[in-house]
Amino acid sequence: MGEDIKLGHVAGFPLRLHWSVLVVLWLFTWSLASYTLPVDAPGHAPATYWLAGLGGAVVFLGSILAHELAHAVVARRCGVKVKSLTLWMFGGIAIFGSTPKTPGKDFRIAAAGPATSLALAAVFAGVAAGLDAFGVAHIAVSAGWWLSGINLLIALFNLLPGAPLDGGRILRAYLWRRNGDFTRAALGAARTGRGIAFGLLALGLFQFLVGYGMGGLWMVFIGWFLLTAARAEEADVLARQALAGVRVADVMSANPHTGPGRLTVDAFIERYVLGHQHSAYPVERSDGGIDGLITLAQLRAVPRVERATTSVRDIAIPLADVPTATPDQPLSELLEHLSPATGGRVLVFDNGGLVGIVTPADIARTIEIRDLSVPPPAAEHHR
Repeated sequence: MGEDIKLGHVAGFPLRLHWSVLVVLWLFTWSLASYTLPVDAPGHAPATYWLAGLGGAVVFLGSILAHELAHAVVARRCGVKVKSLTLWMFGGIAIFGSTPKTPGKDFRIAAAGPATSLALAAVFAGVAAGLDAFGVAHIAVSAGWWLSGINLLIALFNLLPGAPLDGGRILRAYLWRRNGDFTRAALGAARTGRGIAFGLLALGLFQFLVGYGMGGLWMVFIGWFLLTAARAEEADVLARQALAGVRVADVMSANPHTGPGRLTVDAFIERYVLGHQHSAYPVERSDGGIDGLITLAQLRAVPRVERATTSVRDIAIPLADVPTATPDQPLSELLEHLSPATGGRVLVFDNGGLVGIVTPADIARTIEIRDLSVPPPAAEHHR
C-alpha cells in the first residue's frame, strides 16, 4: 500500500494508516449521527449526535487496532516476525515476515484476533449495561451497545473458514495438523476462501438488486477483496511449492555491476546506465563495501537541473532497507522479504562480500521452468 502514513510504533510494532481509513471514519460517523443514534436516543441536538458518532467511530478503529495487535503480540511470542500493522478500509492487516513453525502456533496467532473482538464485545456490552443502570444519557448507552455489536460482528465475520480471514488460518492449522502438510493445508484454506468470496459477491449483488443499495455494494466490495486476497494467497503457496529445493545461488546473477556512490547522478548515468541493460546497481563505498542500491526510478526522480550536484549516495536506498540473502538460503524464503522500494530485488552476500543479485524476473523464470518439469498437483496427491 503505497499511500500508507507512518504513525510510529505501538507495542514495538510499526503502525501505518492507509488513507482509506478516513473514508471509513466518515462513513461510520455519518451512519451513527444520522441514523443509529437518533433512532435509539431521540431528542438531542444534531451536533451532539455528530460528536457521539465521531467518538464511536474512533473507538471502533481502536477496536480494529486491538484485534490486529493481538495477532501481532501472539505471533511475536510464537517466534514469528511482525513487519508492521496497517489500518485500512476493510479493517486491519498484520504483516508477518515469516510463517508459524507448527499448527499449534498457527492456530494461536489466528484465534487471537477474533478472541479479542469477542472480549471487546463483552466489555462494551457490560459498559453499556452499567451506564444504563446508573441513568447515564441514553446516547452513550446506545453508542456502547453499537460498539458491542460491531465487535461481535467483526469476530464472527473473521471466523468464516476461508483465507485470508482468521477462520481460514484456523482451518489451515487444522488441516496442517491433520495431514502434516502445510502446503496442502494452505491451498485448502485459500480455495475455501475463494468459495466464500464468491458467495459474498452473489449475496451482495442480490441485496443491491432487491433494494439494499449501499449495503449490497459494500458486500460486493468485501467479496471482491476476499477473492483477490484468496487468489493471491493461493498463487503464493503454489510459487513456494514450485521453488521447493531451489537455493538462491541457483538463480542469482553472479558478480553484479556496481557503481561508486561518490559520483553525481549525471556522471553515473553517463558511465553506468547508458549502454547497459541493468535497471539497478549496488552502490559502493570508497573502501569497496556496499552502501545500498540505486534504481533507474530513483535516478529519474532527480530533476535534471540537480543531477550535476546530487550524488548517487544521497538518493540510494540504504543497505539496511535492502533485502539481503545468502547463496545457500532457500529461494522460497525471499518471497517473504521482497520490497516494492527495491523493485523486488535482493542482494546476495557471502562472508560479507557481495556475490550476486536476485530479481523478480529470476524468480518468475524459475517458477515457470519448475512448472514445466513438476507433475500436476493431482499426481502429487495435493487434492
